[in-house]
Amino acid sequence: MLNQLVARGRWFSIALAFSATSALMISGLQAEAQFHAERSIDPNETILEYGSYRLSVEADGQPEACDVVLFGYHSRRPGRWSQLTDTILRIVPHRRHTLIGSRPGFMFHTESFYPDLLSHPNIRIELRALENGQRTDILGIHFIGNQDKLHPKCLGVAEELRDWLIENPTVHLNVIGHVNGADGRKSRAFYRKASQRRSEVMIEWLVNQGIAPERLTSQGRGADALLFPNPIYAWQHEANRRVEIEVIQH
Repeated sequence: MLNQLVARGRWFSIALAFSATSALMISGLQAEAQFHAERSIDPNETILEYGSYRLSVEADGQPEACDVVLFGYHSRRPGRWSQLTDTILRIVPHRRHTLIGSRPGFMFHTESFYPDLLSHPNIRIELRALENGQRTDILGIHFIGNQDKLHPKCLGVAEELRDWLIENPTVHLNVIGHVNGADGRKSRAFYRKASQRRSEVMIEWLVNQGIAPERLTSQGRGADALLFPNPIYAWQHEANRRVEIEVIQH
């Protein structure tokens, strides 16, 4: 009887160890599927596999590190890296991506792109030390067509802008709204009013998220600064319905 109990105990221990190992392996595989393995860039490597892209961070032409968020990297959640300098990513070529780089004391960096439309497999974040008058388009923040409502899919990018403002508490912004008036069906005054309202909606959202209202001013540019004067694709129309930020104090 004692030998049988010992044998059963050994089998139970083996089964328990096997279960734990399997769980770790499955967890590792899930992590691998969710966030494809990254590695440091080999400066001598010149050929990348299809779907691989070099991501690097620079400031004044020199390697630098910042926090990076990549929307579109995963279907349900963004990829996140802390203090990233360079890496190689495996990303879906035909999916739209929005890349954000942030570091205290530097301008909010954001861009949207389809990897397969890039002219080369290098994606570079160029950090700019904060200066008054700096501007950047936030293509990841856009509005529902013919409305002044933020598109639900852009709230993740809006949250990154909020976090950047929290990390840079002395920054004051001019929030500039734009509309897609490429067809010219409405008057210039109509487009200006609509873009002003969109700017105000963006500010209202940021204030509701805890940003002091005195740090934000509103401006509407109407359809006077279209990124795509003759948009063809849906994403071009969407890009025209954007938010732009300008540093007015830091």
